[in-house]
Amino acid sequence: MNLSSNGVYYKKRFSLKHLFLISILVAPLLCYSQTPESEYADKVVTTYYSNANSYFTTLYGGEGYNYPIVIDPRMIEGSNNSFFVSLPTGSWIILEFTDNMIIDYPGQNDIFVTENGCNNEKADIYVSTDGKKFTRLGTVDDCYVSSLDLGTIGYKDPVKFVKIVGLDLNGGSPGFDLVNVKGLPKSSVEVVEISMDAVADSLDNLTDFGFTTANNENAAGKEWVIESESLSEAQLTLYDPDKNKVGIHYRSIESNKVVIDVSGFKKGVYVLEIKTGSKSITQKINIL
Repeated sequence: MNLSSNGVYYKKRFSLKHLFLISILVAPLLCYSQTPESEYADKVVTTYYSNANSYFTTLYGGEGYNYPIVIDPRMIEGSNNSFFVSLPTGSWIILEFTDNMIIDYPGQNDIFVTENGCNNEKADIYVSTDGKKFTRLGTVDDCYVSSLDLGTIGYKDPVKFVKIVGLDLNGGSPGFDLVNVKGLPKSSVEVVEISMDAVADSLDNLTDFGFTTANNENAAGKEWVIESESLSEAQLTLYDPDKNKVGIHYRSIESNKVVIDVSGFKKGVYVLEIKTGSKSITQKINIL
């Protein structure tokens, strides 16, 4: 079974023989594919101009040495390296990752913010999963600090939105000159779309696939038991009600049996996907 530390699914195959040793040595990982189409934030959601620079009444920036000029903030979407938007004190911009997410990958920084030039310009970085509640991650500058680690604030949810807030009026185009935002390798993961309507409703259908299941290990039905002679070669993936991949937490693991703990999951219809070789089946599971 493809598992990571502490029984959380990860796309690298280990034998069950080594699983518990690995769980002691490695921090928990999440169950996302590591091959996103794009690592860049590719949509400007909203902007705010603070009027801190009285020469302009709206956001400005530049292209190369042509600055400061009024600029459409959407010019910095995606992998842009030609334009920049200046964020004078109190001005901000929110960018969305539409085809990828950023996760806290152990042992490295996760988010990279590209700034144009080196003039002691700074910005505060905030992250959000839903685009409504933002958490401050830290401060970047144009000379020394360009990347930040979600682990420093214990942020475990996938990041879909990043807010950049300018902190000064430094530079020829006053304020933090934002070029682009991206997730770093291993931290940038793809969003998988899955059709809930195409998924079978009953776990009983897994028996035709060589698997047996139950969810009566405890009274609340918060544990699922999956058994199969092919379990050691199986890849298990779980999608939440919003169709995002979530980590699978295992209470116990045997050579042909696993007990999945879902006691901390929110209510809703989840989808469990099981792959063995060329075979694949997906099932709806309702957490009450």
